[in-house]
Amino acid sequence: MRQRTSTRSPSFGGSRERECPRCHREVDLPLGALCAACRREIDLRARRVARWVSLGATALFGAYAMAVLPTEQTARLVGAAATVVWFVVVRRVAFQMVRTWLEERGTGKRETGNA
Repeated sequence: MRQRTSTRSPSFGGSRERECPRCHREVDLPLGALCAACRREIDLRARRVARWVSLGATALFGAYAMAVLPTEQTARLVGAAATVVWFVVVRRVAFQMVRTWLEERGTGKRETGNA
């Protein structure tokens, strides 16, 4: 009788490696993936950098908005709401950028600028 093959076997594209490419701990991961400890560390560092970047950018944006907008109450409220939205957007973008940069830096996936 013919044996059934598992769909989780390496021959079906589920190639596994035995160590994290960043910290070299012995874990069972898909190719190129980072272990949970490395992902946590990268996310923590990315959040910290994104927080400071977004606070600085928001302070500059808020100062500019308050200097340019008229002194009416509605204009100030719209400026304050825009500043909060600015903070959220800058923080999310900065987090994604820093996390991607840290992941690439840690695993050695650097692009070469030959073209």
